[in-house]
Amino acid sequence: MLKKTLKFILCASLFIPTLGCSSTEKVELKAPYSCKVEIKTDSDKYLGSLDRDQAKWTFSYTEPNEVSGLVITYEGDKYDVKLGDISFSDDRDSLPDSAISTMIISALDSATLSADVKYSTKNDTVIAKGSAGEMDYEITFKDDIPEKLEIGDIEVKFKDFKLE
Repeated sequence: MLKKTLKFILCASLFIPTLGCSSTEKVELKAPYSCKVEIKTDSDKYLGSLDRDQAKWTFSYTEPNEVSGLVITYEGDKYDVKLGDISFSDDRDSLPDSAISTMIISALDSATLSADVKYSTKNDTVIAKGSAGEMDYEITFKDDIPEKLEIGDIEVKFKDFKLE
């Protein structure tokens, strides 16, 4: 009897440390907010800003010069693109999943809304891993604020994050 009790205590003590590791810490990204974004691909670097309110996302690119002034707004199932005097609208489903801004907002939405996201805590950050479209992503959050996103070959840094 004593042997069985000792085995039980030993087994239980082995599982107690893993219980603390398996707790999931979700992130809550409250809107509205705005931030600067720095996007790096294998061959290019983009700078701009990201604004999110309750109903829409707005990407505004500032660098490089070829896309400076480009504004993409996502609202519901539509998106609008504006560059200088040129503008057009279309269904959001017509955008390819590989569009950089689409990947970023899909990953942010997924990390905060999807049940299929795996969370882990490291030091004082939460790392969310999941899928957006056909791409896997990893987002590092600190105090529910995104700091870095890696999706495919793209790395995004979020700076000057402001809740409005």
